Amino acid sequence: MKQRNNKNNAHGFSLPELLIVAAIAAIIAAFTAPGFVRIQKGLSLWGSARMVETSLQWGRMRAISSNAPVLFEVGEDGEGFIWRDPSTDESFETTARFLNSGTRIASSPRTPLRFYPRGNAVPSGTYRVEGETGSYSIIVTPGGRIRFQKN
Repeated sequence: MKQRNNKNNAHGFSLPELLIVAAIAAIIAAFTAPGFVRIQKGLSLWGSARMVETSLQWGRMRAISSNAPVLFEVGEDGEGFIWRDPSTDESFETTARFLNSGTRIASSPRTPLRFYPRGNAVPSGTYRVEGETGSYSIIVTPGGRIRFQKN
């Protein structure tokens, strides 16, 4: 029986073809990597702003349910916050939070926010959380309503 030479019927890809595809994939990855980093930073900022908003909601509900005022204090560097009992000045240790890396509370009312048992807030104001990709505002009205918006 005579064996046939199947060089022309070979299956698969040649080395030059694989190298060209790998080079194209590397070029595409180089162009898309900065976009992924920007998306990650944007999500980190969004998460930090939502954490502040959620904590403010928690503080308002705590004041209403316990029938006692609570105090929201932002750290001096703006990278964290904590809730305190204004009558004893004791902090609620489990409420200490630190924002994601690269984000901070850039502006807040001058005096710490206090929620009262009826849900109202003094002083009302805006907390601006900012990072490399932008900023969000968390607005607290005198009636205690909390709004979240992108700047």
